[in-house]
Amino acid sequence: MAGLSGGDYVTQQIRALADAVRREGAGGIGARSFQLAEHLAAEGGVHRGDILTATATLLAMTAWCDGEAEAACRFAELAGEHDVESRELVTHLLRLEAGADRGWLPQAQAEALLEYARRARRGDLATRVRAIAGARRGRHRRED
Repeated sequence: MAGLSGGDYVTQQIRALADAVRREGAGGIGARSFQLAEHLAAEGGVHRGDILTATATLLAMTAWCDGEAEAACRFAELAGEHDVESRELVTHLLRLEAGADRGWLPQAQAEALLEYARRARRGDLATRVRAIAGARRGRHRRED
């Protein structure tokens, strides 16, 4: 993540946040997750809106996967309360991670991600997009 100051402490806090999200997504209120996200914003150099949007989105996804539709809607609404730039970043990061899991990106998503990376001056994202999009070059690839 660009902006993170690095080091073992920040890495431990990121892992603690991921664990809290897994535990709190199903029906919870996300108190520990949001507390850790606020801490990362303050101590880890992460933009507050970005980390809170990502946390709320991941809590919504966890709740949805656990069959907790009401909690998922509540967390999704919280994610939507943050600035447009944070929501756009989280959307692109989710697409990038889904593409990494699949091993390919649909061309339209790859192009949108590259455009976003250019506008946001995020060379790290552009590098990941190219690595994923180019990983299956020359093979049959479904274009969604």
